[in-house]
Amino acid sequence: MTTWLRASLSAFALTSLAACADMPMQVSLPAPQMRSVPASPDRTAQFIADERVEARRLDAAGILPEARRHWRYVAALLPSDVEAKSEIARLDAAIRARVDALVAQGEAALTRNRLPDAQLAFLKALAIDGANGRARSRLRELDNRAAFLAQDRKDQRARAAARNAGTESPEDDR
Repeated sequence: MTTWLRASLSAFALTSLAACADMPMQVSLPAPQMRSVPASPDRTAQFIADERVEARRLDAAGILPEARRHWRYVAALLPSDVEAKSEIARLDAAIRARVDALVAQGEAALTRNRLPDAQLAFLKALAIDGANGRARSRLRELDNRAAFLAQDRKDQRARAAARNAGTESPEDDR
C-alpha cells in the first residue's frame, strides 16, 4: 500500500508541475519605489560635525581604533581637512605604539614562562590590530605548546596507569 501511495503522490506532483509549467506567470509585483534623496549640504555638514564629536569622545575614552574610523569618515568627505588627517596620523602612531607595547609585554611574559599572561597580551594586541603577524604567530606557538603539554601529560598518565597495572611496555625503559 505504501508503494501505491508513493506512486500516486509522485504522479500527482508530476502532473501538477507540468500543468504549472504551461501556465503563464500571473504574478505582478509593485514597481520599486525609488526615492531620490538629495544629499543636502546641511545633512552632510551635520554628519561631519557628529563624526568629529564621536571621534573626540572615543579618543578621550581610549578607544583609539574606533576614533580613527570616525576621523576617516570625516577625511573621506573632506579630503583636504587638515585636522582629520593629523588626527588619523596621531591615532595610527598611538595604536602602533600600544600594539608594540602589548607584544613586548607578551614576549616578556614568555621569557618568564608566564604563558597565560603572554597569551592575554598577544590577544589584546590582536584585538587592537588584527593584522599583527608577530602577535598572531606567538599565539600559534602558545597553542602548539599547550597542545604538546596536554599530550605529554596524557602520555604520562597512561604510562603511570600501565606501570600501576603491571603491564609496562618496552617504551617505558627509555
